Amino acid sequence: MNAAEQFAQDYLRKHGLRPERFTKAEMRRSKTPDFRVFQGEELVLYCEAKHLQKDDWLDKKLKNAKPLDLVGGLRPDPIFNRVSNHIHEAAQQFNAVNPDHRHPNVLVFVNSDSHCGLTDLRSVLTGNFFAKDGSVEPIYTEYSEGRIREEKITIDLYVWRDDWRPPEKVGGCFWTNSKHRAVLRKLLPNKGMLGDSSPSQAATPSLSNITAQDEKEKLRVRPK
Repeated sequence: MNAAEQFAQDYLRKHGLRPERFTKAEMRRSKTPDFRVFQGEELVLYCEAKHLQKDDWLDKKLKNAKPLDLVGGLRPDPIFNRVSNHIHEAAQQFNAVNPDHRHPNVLVFVNSDSHCGLTDLRSVLTGNFFAKDGSVEPIYTEYSEGRIREEKITIDLYVWRDDWRPPEKVGGCFWTNSKHRAVLRKLLPNKGMLGDSSPSQAATPSLSNITAQDEKEKLRVRPK
């Protein structure tokens, strides 16, 4: 069990839930998330855990370089690519066992890369850059409107933990118009992450067209 799976298991148990692994036979038959989760004997949600490890691309280049060699170079943003890839993979795992989205899907990230943070997840989901002065610029839509455009909305709750912070410092974000939001508020109460404002009844629009105000209404984020 890796660090992300261990944290997810502990997090769920802390809320009185029982995470259960899929059997080896089930995992051989098809993709599965890490856990199906029960409250008592009732299946209440599915959970997948992803570990964002430190990017060692430059370290490897330095290790293999000859004396006086210059290393580095241009490449696509590794943080956004990793986050997007994890969302894509998790959505496929959830769809394999929960194709009609009858139960909530919860994706847990444990982050070990100090250059990465909850804001990066938010940018991947919305396509927006969030400046410190409050301005919002849609400069990351290649991620939000790429292959995860529809997949990201099938995940009802994103839980985020930086592993250098205390275990109780947990952040995350969720789609406020998720049909499972009310259930998740009861199962995983976390003040600030699943707030008390009423969920939107409108269909989630294309995130590339969301204004700053629309984004606040559609995606709730709990600060770390």
